[in-house]
Amino acid sequence: MLKSKTVWAAITSIVGAAAAVATGEATIPEGLQIGVTAILAIFLRHGVSKSQEAAEEAAEAASSIPVAPKKKVVKRAI
Repeated sequence: MLKSKTVWAAITSIVGAAAAVATGEATIPEGLQIGVTAILAIFLRHGVSKSQEAAEEAAEAASSIPVAPKKKVVKRAI
């Protein structure tokens, strides 16, 4: 997860928001808004990667199941 650009951008945003509040360039509510948005981005990215891994595992499991050949249906004219 630490290899993701999204996570590093979010971490940078959190540090920047904290620095802006500490120096007085932003108010506490503004800093919280930026920080919460960055944290949401991290959790969203993590959720997407988990769902992608689960989908790949499901596809691999489905492709390894042997399938019986279908029976040919012969239609007869009456």
